[in-house]
Amino acid sequence: MTDEKPAPAQEPPEFNPLNFPPCACPRHSPGPRPEPQEDEDSVLLRALRARMNEENRLRRWARGES
Repeated sequence: MTDEKPAPAQEPPEFNPLNFPPCACPRHSPGPRPEPQEDEDSVLLRALRARMNEENRLRRWARGES
């Protein structure tokens, strides 16, 4: 063992939002968004809703609720 002192721990750099590009998704992009219509749901979205409804039904059944 040597008598060297360990290097002091460095703190992480401060977060700077200017170092990161803005999000380009429709939710965060500027400008008006058209309101979605119920009949415009994609097949994937309808399948996801059906799966979530089924999972919620099974959770209620497992808890003893109707």
